[in-house]
Amino acid sequence: MELRHLRYFVAVAEALSFSRAATRLRLAQPSLSTQIRDLEEELGLELLERNRNRVALTDAGAVFLKEARAVLARAEKAVARAKEAAAGTTGELRVGSMGSLTISFLPACLTRLHAALPKARISVTETGPSDQLTQIFAGRMHIGFVPEIFAKLSAGKRLAVRNILRSPLIVLVSEHHPLAKRGTVRLRDLEDETFLHILMYGSDAQRVWTREICRSIGFMPQFGSAASNAENLVSMVAAGEGVALIPKIAERTGTPGCAALLVGDKGLHYNLCAVYDENFPSGLRDTFLGIVEEEAKKVETQVAGR
Repeated sequence: MELRHLRYFVAVAEALSFSRAATRLRLAQPSLSTQIRDLEEELGLELLERNRNRVALTDAGAVFLKEARAVLARAEKAVARAKEAAAGTTGELRVGSMGSLTISFLPACLTRLHAALPKARISVTETGPSDQLTQIFAGRMHIGFVPEIFAKLSAGKRLAVRNILRSPLIVLVSEHHPLAKRGTVRLRDLEDETFLHILMYGSDAQRVWTREICRSIGFMPQFGSAASNAENLVSMVAAGEGVALIPKIAERTGTPGCAALLVGDKGLHYNLCAVYDENFPSGLRDTFLGIVEEEAKKVETQVAGR
């Protein structure tokens, strides 16, 4: 049984006439009669009583008519929803985030998307970059935001990468540190320092990209203890346990006991990338990406001007 059989039956049942139903369906009447007879034979039921003068529903036909209308309505709804999803106006979007690294733009993006597409379902999972890449590759997440060094790893997973935000770097030092009064610092001046980092979501992402940035200018940093969160990191820096390299987008206003020094080395910055699987097209994801690029650009301009 196919949907066309249901449409043909509903047309005849509503018109109670094969000729009028055939005209409505733009079919030849003999063909329509054959289709209805095939349907009855498949069901093993007589749905219509017909003779030369009249067509009437049997009891089974009356029940089948109600159910056939419901099935056709559901099919039309499914087609409409599929078209909306293909157009990027509805569907589900699962997003990965990284807390302080995405807080500057992500809430505004989600607010704009919800306002523009209220039918879309959006969920956000805060997790580490490696986990985001795994979930996107497995199809459990539609888009994630990760540091550039992790985005490079996505090449092996054949994921698409788009740079969305470039941030200057700053170093947090204790207010009693010899360099604390400087406005800027060259990273090489901190070669002998102990670098602290945050271990969040079971990920040492900050340690990884700190090491890569330091290595790019010729030294391998020494690492101390890991902080459990941003507040803990600030406290450890204020206590003189070490220094911390962070993107300026993640800087918190008011860090008692700490001084924030802008890294003055040319060419050193933090890149945040959007990662997604372009082999699975999604109009909703593409709409969201457009919003992200606009909002991230605003943040980038604001951070550069501070």
